[in-house]
Amino acid sequence: DPLYSFKGTGHGTHVAGIIGAVNGNGKGVSSIAGGTGNNDGVRLMACQIFTDKNPTDAQRAAAYIYAADNGACIAQCSYGQPDKLTTDELYTNQFPLEKAALDYFLDKSNSNHPALDGNIAVFAAGNHSNPYSIYPGALTECISVTSFGCDHLPEGYSNYGPGCKIAAPGGEYSGISGDYSTMILSTGKGMAHNGTPSISDLNHQYVFMFGTSMACPHISGVLALGISYAAKLGKTFTREEMTSMLLTSV
Repeated sequence: DPLYSFKGTGHGTHVAGIIGAVNGNGKGVSSIAGGTGNNDGVRLMACQIFTDKNPTDAQRAAAYIYAADNGACIAQCSYGQPDKLTTDELYTNQFPLEKAALDYFLDKSNSNHPALDGNIAVFAAGNHSNPYSIYPGALTECISVTSFGCDHLPEGYSNYGPGCKIAAPGGEYSGISGDYSTMILSTGKGMAHNGTPSISDLNHQYVFMFGTSMACPHISGVLALGISYAAKLGKTFTREEMTSMLLTSV
C-alpha cells in the first residue's frame, strides 16, 4: 500500500517530486510548484516518521509540532490510519497525540505564511476502495484527496465518499504487463514500489507509482502556488477562504 511505505522505498521522494521538481530544465518531470531552479520554487521540509515499522502516535505527533515550529504552512501527508475509523471520536481516542499535534499545527496562532491565516493539512484519502476517507484526512479541518486516472474517472482502489473533499491525478496500473504509461512518473528510486520500474536513461532517479499518495501532492502543490500568488498580490486569506477557493475552482 503506497500509504504505508517505509524509509528507503522512495515513496517520499516520489511525492516531493510531484510538488517540487524543477521545471523547464529538460530533465525528468515537471512539477506543480517547483519553479525554474532560480530560487523561485516551493520550499520542502522533510519530516521522516516511517522507519522499518509503522510510527507510534508520539512519532507522528512530533512531526506536526516540528513543522509548525519551523516554518511549514502546508502539511503534505500521503499516509493515514488503516484502521476502520469512521468518526472523529474513534480517531481521537486511538491517536490522541497525533490529533493534539495536528490541532497545534492548524492553530492560527502558529500560522507560518504572511498570506495565510492558518496552516493547511492535506491528506491521501486511502487506497482501500472504502466509501469513506481514512483519518486524519477525514477530519473536517483537513483536505482529503481521492484519485482519478488518465481517463478522468475515479480509480477503483481509491476511497471515496464522506470525509473526502477533492480528487486529483493519482494514476493506475493498466493491468497490462510492462505498461506503466497510466501511472504517475516522478522522482524516486529504482524499483521503488511494488516492483514498478525506474527510467534507466535517467539514471534510475525517476519512478512510476500510483495511489492517492500521488494525488495528494498535486493538491498541496496547487495550494503552494495559490498562497504564493496571494502573497504577490499583497493579500491574506484565512485557511477556510483558501480551502473554499480550492474546492470551488475545480
